[in-house]
Amino acid sequence: MDSACVSERTRTILWPDFAAHFKSATSRASYWSDLCEFSRIAGKDITEAGAADVQRYYDIMAEKTRRGELQPGTPAKKFRELHSIADFLSRERERYGLPETFQDYFYPYLPRLARQEKYARVIPVEDVDRLFKAAEEDRMAYTIFVLMYRVGLSSTEICGLSPGDIGIYENGAFVEPEGRRSGVYVPDDALAVLESYLGQREERPFLFYNRRGGRLNTMYISRLMKKYTALAGIPSYSSQMLRSACAYNLFSYEASPGQVAAQLGTTDTHVKRYRKMAYKEELSRAAGSLVKIRVERPL
Repeated sequence: MDSACVSERTRTILWPDFAAHFKSATSRASYWSDLCEFSRIAGKDITEAGAADVQRYYDIMAEKTRRGELQPGTPAKKFRELHSIADFLSRERERYGLPETFQDYFYPYLPRLARQEKYARVIPVEDVDRLFKAAEEDRMAYTIFVLMYRVGLSSTEICGLSPGDIGIYENGAFVEPEGRRSGVYVPDDALAVLESYLGQREERPFLFYNRRGGRLNTMYISRLMKKYTALAGIPSYSSQMLRSACAYNLFSYEASPGQVAAQLGTTDTHVKRYRKMAYKEELSRAAGSLVKIRVERPL
């Protein structure tokens, strides 16, 4: 992300102090990206921005959402992150010698954006059916979509999967993506699709691979979504929206927050590998068993 409008002081002093509390490199990168985007649109550093700059930024984000360039929940996420930065700087105004006029102009927008985020789109079930129908002759794409929709894996997790990350236990099948500290239950219908794919794939280090046999990247999966949503004649849904539908379905069937967290990878429960034994992560298994929606194995 272009940081030309971020001042040298913010880049070398203010930002490092604020970002020091992050444990996740992903979170740090997200905040930095949004900070740079705001500065570029405002044409000035965040410490020099005023209410009019934040209003203009809000208007641009709202227009991008209306045009479908941003998902409905994205502006809320951006404003929450920018609010955190501005709030930190406001509280440390004296320490950094910021003017008295500097304040957190992002905060007033949060309640409005939270209400909008509540009604963020999820992919209708009928559109998911059309997506799977369009992809049924592409066994790899179909399996990838199933792992997002029924198992709740992210594009990054799918790209890093190897065949050895899949295990069958007495209480079901689990997959252990890189970076997760707990296993993810694979429902029986998704397992049937996965096993069908495993039976026809080439021997490669990674579970999914490109034409040259190399590891996929998230852009590849994004292109798959664009290709098959177009073939299905449905809106150009993102892979994140397909994955979010997994959580939506779980909550619809009264899964607990802990069960959904376990399925989508936001739990810290540590689970060891136990081949040919009952898997110890029962939260994920219970969540996956709740949903009555099923995917079909392609012919």
